[in-house]
Amino acid sequence: MADLYPQSTSDWSYLWQENDDWYLAAAGVTASEGRVGAVLRNIHPPYHQARCQGARNLNPVPYHAGYVGHKIHIDQNEKLVMFGVTHMLAIDGFSSKIVGQATMPIKNNLTIYDEVYRSAVMEYGMWDQVRVDHGKEFYLTLYMQEKLANHRHNTERPPYRQTQSTKNHTIERMWPEINNRLAQLGLNRTVQAWNEHRIPGKGIPSYMAREGCPKKLSTDLLPDASVAADWYEQEVGSLTRVSQFDSAQDQEAAEREFALDNAVNNLPQPFKDGLKGLIDVTRRHCQH
Repeated sequence: MADLYPQSTSDWSYLWQENDDWYLAAAGVTASEGRVGAVLRNIHPPYHQARCQGARNLNPVPYHAGYVGHKIHIDQNEKLVMFGVTHMLAIDGFSSKIVGQATMPIKNNLTIYDEVYRSAVMEYGMWDQVRVDHGKEFYLTLYMQEKLANHRHNTERPPYRQTQSTKNHTIERMWPEINNRLAQLGLNRTVQAWNEHRIPGKGIPSYMAREGCPKKLSTDLLPDASVAADWYEQEVGSLTRVSQFDSAQDQEAAEREFALDNAVNNLPQPFKDGLKGLIDVTRRHCQH
């Protein structure tokens, strides 16, 4: 098994034990995490020692969630924002189950509220506290969470907390996993796989969150995005309702660009025929 690993120090900067397990499996080797860890310690002791010394800083212990419905963490991933793609996830702090997700061209209050927060509350119940960063895209979600604060299981806690992204450890830890496994149409499969996998020392997220939150809400208390936005504007202030472009327009533009690139670079003959036809039509009209 040791022969499968690179020997240069520079090659170890990106290796993590879990990724090594996948690498070995792809190579046809079946080994437990303990065996992989032992081999790594023997092959490259300096790297292992440096990893142990920095592990506490690289992997800080997140704050505690006592039960399903204690805290819900919502965060966005904007690695593909230049292509009109923003991913949004919501995760239960206790079970680590992904309870809401959405993909949108750009961050939008109404979409986040409707497809992530509201859908999660309607399915699982009311969380005691929402944890987000300081982004403006969460204003509508936080407004409704505060408005319905009396319907929570534990009303002694603040209904929400806004912290720096680096301190929202529970949801931030999800993005490396999502980024690593996400394919063009694979987010739904990734979410389903995550919710059904076993977390060592914890359990299976779907099983742990099977009962949902202790406190349930009716749809009358938590309206759809347009109604909630009306309430927000009446009681708080203005809110961006419509994105600068919608997903259909973005998809059509991308398809046109891909079609043009394919015609020019991969299918030159139809492209040439089209140009010749355009030239012939132009000549005929010019002669008249």
